[in-house]
Amino acid sequence: MKKTLFLSSLLAICLPLAASAQEAAPKVEIFGGYSFLRADTGAIVIDRNSAYGFNTSLAGNITKHIGIVGEFSRFTVSDSFTQSVLGPVNVDSNVVTYLFGPRITLHRGKVEPFVHALLGGARENDKLSGGLVNEFTENAFAFALGGGLDIKVNDNFAIRVAQVDYLGYKLSAETGNNFRYSVGIVIRLGKR
Repeated sequence: MKKTLFLSSLLAICLPLAASAQEAAPKVEIFGGYSFLRADTGAIVIDRNSAYGFNTSLAGNITKHIGIVGEFSRFTVSDSFTQSVLGPVNVDSNVVTYLFGPRITLHRGKVEPFVHALLGGARENDKLSGGLVNEFTENAFAFALGGGLDIKVNDNFAIRVAQVDYLGYKLSAETGNNFRYSVGIVIRLGKR
């Protein structure tokens, strides 16, 4: 409930400001960078707390302030423990998310805040090796609610200093609540 209220408030603040903005918006934005996932224990990233990886996205701005985003991210974590019967066991996990949805961006000056609501899926692959080799794959409905801040360097380039998302997933019997932080560069093409 607090997350929905926060995002609604942020949207209510950005929309009136967006109406008065005079800055040109790019037609296409390509983002790539580092991403950190603080994971809830559950099916996605089983019994892990932190995973590291990358986040990429492609956004097409259909109006000056509203765009459609396609996002792909991948996180990897490795762990090892000793099991009484099998001995040492290594666990290699990776989580892939693929999300799509709308984004609202305030193009005004050098600082450009944005909010988005993305829907899609997540896929986790766990490989256990040691005394016994097992591989598990699980798919889930996933969503990301959040936003970020781009600092415009020039018309063709920006630095995404923060993208913060509540990344959730829904399996048949369980729901996960995760925190994702991304940072990187944005290549901006064309003008709207």
